[in-house]
Amino acid sequence: MVEVVLDVQNLTKIYGKVKRVDNVSFQVYAGEVFGFLGPNGAGKTTTIRMISGLATMSSGEIFIGGHSVKKNFKKAVSCLGGIIENPEMYKYMSGYDNMKYYASLYDGITDEDIWEVVKLVKMENRIHEKVKKYSLGMRQRVGIAQSLLHHPRILILDEPTNGLDPAGIHEMRDFLKMLAHERGYSVFISSHILTEMQLLCDRVGIIANGKLLAVKSMDEWTEVLDGSVNLKMNVTDGAKAKELIEEEFKVDVAVNKSLINFTVRSELVQEISTLLARSGIAVLSMYTGEKSLEDTFLELTSSAGTAVK
Repeated sequence: MVEVVLDVQNLTKIYGKVKRVDNVSFQVYAGEVFGFLGPNGAGKTTTIRMISGLATMSSGEIFIGGHSVKKNFKKAVSCLGGIIENPEMYKYMSGYDNMKYYASLYDGITDEDIWEVVKLVKMENRIHEKVKKYSLGMRQRVGIAQSLLHHPRILILDEPTNGLDPAGIHEMRDFLKMLAHERGYSVFISSHILTEMQLLCDRVGIIANGKLLAVKSMDEWTEVLDGSVNLKMNVTDGAKAKELIEEEFKVDVAVNKSLINFTVRSELVQEISTLLARSGIAVLSMYTGEKSLEDTFLELTSSAGTAVK
């Protein structure tokens, strides 16, 4: 049976008369990397702030490790670790001294506990150097080590690869997968970097305009198992092509002037081209490929609207 570590139920946040988060529900399981994906202003940060206890809920409920954030806040947040934005450390101190200071904020954390997480993030050879000498990736690792000191059940990271070079992104990706798949942590990642989320996450929830559009596994999002392809066509009449294809093949078509974008079974591509030609619509260019998370994201957020005021 899958263990639920984070359970968000009908979460809503209202500022004035505007719903920043609108009846959002999802679960995060033990041992998985869960991606929370959405455009800027979609409600990602507001949701994270409510999960972390940094903002109150207008309605709904959040359970962390089985504990209600409303009814048992201290126990709930004790199951939570994370970095919101950049890791905060004293740059004139060593990484180890920062760890010692952070550990002093909790009861019962020993030197052995500190070294356990230092080794886990592979910083044992550099931990005694001053933080000002660290690369961003190294600071991220020490920040994550700090977050793991009190043995949380779930790690929440906001844009963990932001600012890293390609090598640092690759290392961080492998490290977070290891934490989830080998050490059993739940890893919750908020990001707008689509390609990185596709490489990193086991499941992804997409949010737009404060509404959670769907939560699916990566295979379900990319539809690589059912023979579907993502079809992009540059045509002479995008609006008419959309109308024809949706009526004939019962699929949703995104249109941007002359560019149409949709997903169909691969064997239908020729039929669609023939239908357009017979209707007097010329196909100027066409690209077919497996549907990516980016394709799905753009389709969903385009149809839902992305502007949150």
